[in-house]
Amino acid sequence: MKSGLSPSSLSRKIICPAFAPAPFDSDSRLRFQAFHSMAMLRVIKRHLLLGFILKAIEARNGNGFRNDLSFEDPCGKLRIVEVKSAKQLAEVHAIQAALYWTPDSEVVVSNGNEDRILTEDYVRTIQNRAQMTRELLREHPEIAGSTFNPTPETCRICANDRCPFLPGTTNASANRAS
Repeated sequence: MKSGLSPSSLSRKIICPAFAPAPFDSDSRLRFQAFHSMAMLRVIKRHLLLGFILKAIEARNGNGFRNDLSFEDPCGKLRIVEVKSAKQLAEVHAIQAALYWTPDSEVVVSNGNEDRILTEDYVRTIQNRAQMTRELLREHPEIAGSTFNPTPETCRICANDRCPFLPGTTNASANRAS
């Protein structure tokens, strides 16, 4: 059953509760989809060569959200893979992947070059942070909306015009002037 924010949005809100996603224009969306598709093909190929069986592409998981790839390893264990088109995997990517976890699965974040297996401790930590973030957003939206944590991973795609750290916002100009 799907509930609340998508793992993509929640992963950024875990880092910066005031994060507001910038809209995607159609050219950017098409370019993203092309890069993502190429990365997915590389990840599929790499896993097949390692003996994994491809079970699903963009299938809904037990949490109601769509994960990129599902494989079964040679021993029958489920591997959920979140594929990123980025050249370098970032912390926000690992956080997002951890949010796709389901019982009895292994979670991996991958790009065209590497696979990063997330530890159970990491996934548990992220699940706890996600719960705290959901509670903050639900119970104290005004605090969440003004809790800024500037990071390159979130700021480059954020459109929160109240953020004092984003270039070009009214608050950023006031913040630099003081």
